[in-house]
Amino acid sequence: MSLIKDKLLGKEKEREKYFDVSKDLYKKGIIKEDTFNELKDKYKFSKEYDDKRKDDYDIEI
Repeated sequence: MSLIKDKLLGKEKEREKYFDVSKDLYKKGIIKEDTFNELKDKYKFSKEYDDKRKDDYDIEI
């Protein structure tokens, strides 16, 4: 699980892939609901953090 958690905080391309993996694990009953919810929270946090970082750029013309 720590690998998936780390990847959910990584680059956008990896994050999407590993979140899909975590959804599959949950649907197949391999991980419990509370573990999946924790992974989902990390995924959401990471996406929000990326969006905030993109807003911080100043563009000069």
